[in-house]
Amino acid sequence: MRVISGRLKGKKLISPIDERVRPTLDRIKETLFNIIQFDVQNSTFLDLFSGSGGIGIEAVSRGAKEVIFCDIDRESLKVLKANLKNLDINSFVYEGDFRQLLKRQPPEKFDFIYIDPPYAGDCVNNALRIIAEKNLLKIDGCAIVEKLTDDKREFCADGLTMTQNRKMGNVTLMFFKRSDNE
Repeated sequence: MRVISGRLKGKKLISPIDERVRPTLDRIKETLFNIIQFDVQNSTFLDLFSGSGGIGIEAVSRGAKEVIFCDIDRESLKVLKANLKNLDINSFVYEGDFRQLLKRQPPEKFDFIYIDPPYAGDCVNNALRIIAEKNLLKIDGCAIVEKLTDDKREFCADGLTMTQNRKMGNVTLMFFKRSDNE
């Protein structure tokens, strides 16, 4: 794993040893940031289920103003903190359940919320529902879900509209905007 672009380009990231954690592949990360590249500079970015932090660190490298990392897994948090320390990144790391972080009304809304939970379970719909209920996205903000392409579950929440669906092999990125943007 490495940082693909920006001021930290080429820097290596520590990968988790635990096979339960699957870092986002470089090609997926590159596609994601090619899509949002013009909006990352000076953005506020929430990396939910951050694991080793690859997505949020890429956002920092590309000029995000503020990145918040969230994870509950102890091993993932150790790797994440080691990556942040090695790259001299000073960001807030929330150690706990994503629902608690989202339900605490942050002082600022987000430009991007990246949602990449363990593929099993219903974390995505729970996260999208809370994001919509708490109005956590800025006017042009975007919640981005990473899921398995074969996963046929519906991901949605009242107040959010899927605007883009990008399939890349066995992974799909889904982009959600506030419904009042239409």
